[in-house]
Amino acid sequence: MPDKQRQSQPDVRALVSRLNQQSQQLLEREIIAPLLPGGKIRTRLSRMVYEFKLRGQFTGWGRFRPLNEREAQLLAEAQPWERGAYLEQFPLLRVILLWPDLAARQAGVWWALPYNASDAKQRFGFSMEPLHVFLCDQTNGAECFERVIARVDGRLLWFEGPDALADPLHAEWLRDTAVDVEHLETFLPGLAGSERAALICWHFHQLEQTMPPGAVTLGAPEDQPAVYGKNRQQQRELLRREARRSPLERSLQRALAKADARLLSFSEAPAMHGLPGSLIVEWSEQGQQFRYRSIIDSQMSVVSSGICLSGRDNDFDLTSLVSVIADSPWHGEE
Repeated sequence: MPDKQRQSQPDVRALVSRLNQQSQQLLEREIIAPLLPGGKIRTRLSRMVYEFKLRGQFTGWGRFRPLNEREAQLLAEAQPWERGAYLEQFPLLRVILLWPDLAARQAGVWWALPYNASDAKQRFGFSMEPLHVFLCDQTNGAECFERVIARVDGRLLWFEGPDALADPLHAEWLRDTAVDVEHLETFLPGLAGSERAALICWHFHQLEQTMPPGAVTLGAPEDQPAVYGKNRQQQRELLRREARRSPLERSLQRALAKADARLLSFSEAPAMHGLPGSLIVEWSEQGQQFRYRSIIDSQMSVVSSGICLSGRDNDFDLTSLVSVIADSPWHGEE
């Protein structure tokens, strides 16, 4: 073998010796790191990444000491300055907190929107939709609509704290407005597009929380990113319209539930020729696939049942209409 090829090959013995020395050094040092349920403690030494499984139970920022090459033990919770030193290693991303994710396995997981959507897309490849932020601390600024700093660790976002450059009046205005969006007349001057989008996402989330299981939702998660492309007027009208739809949808659901039926969808028919507007309601009986479409007025009285009632449509409301259909001799026929 030529001398040049021998020199290009790594010295395996020297490499093994160096790795053994690093492993010994690692067992003698403390590790500052975040830890999620079921996760692992990670640290880097001489460009090598080492992972340890915690012996015991803990979630949060901690100081750990390796017991062997696979396990580590908790020494204590990490101090704020230790947590800060860890987070400074990663690029920051400004986000707007939305609400805690109650479906997560641990506290401190929040949904958030990037404050600058294009920046999040270009720098990190995040799509324009809510993201998870981990280990949010409510004693350190984690609150609905607050603009905070998150640190990007691969695909994970770690909560750091409030954004010192944010205007605190924005979060306060958003929280106040969220309580009564139906009477929203204009947005706060200087409000960013992402902050308006956060208000709309939050409102859709509140609507979904009030709906019974299996109900058709108005604002599915995949539809929420579309608010980025709307202007202020469109966003304001969307908020006001959906705020009005919420109690109306619940009323329709209750009326149908009394007759063991469920709401599939509804839409508003505009007023014509001086007559009041009406609602086109699509519904089905529980456990049935056949769909019915009826037209009702604002008082839940039937305008057009969609079936032959010999001109007596106006004698029924939505609840009694379901009962009439269920008792009809042709019920269940398609």
